[in-house]
Amino acid sequence: MAFSYTKKYDVFGNKKHVFGTYASTAGDTGGAITTGLTIVDTFSVSVATSTPSTVSVISGGTVTITTTANQTGTWQATGV
Repeated sequence: MAFSYTKKYDVFGNKKHVFGTYASTAGDTGGAITTGLTIVDTFSVSVATSTPSTVSVISGGTVTITTTANQTGTWQATGV
């Protein structure tokens, strides 16, 4: 297991903003982030390396990120 992430959150009215960092190390190419949201309205990734990530929201509040090997960056999601 070489995919890891951190998670923090804020509440704005009736929306929750969840954010953190992720790291895909030891040759791993992504993983799943459990946001804690029931419904993800928006999700974005900012990569620290030059190669972009692909994102697919699956199963309510779980988001899967596919990266190149050994990539780090930040993520954020908004929803309920």
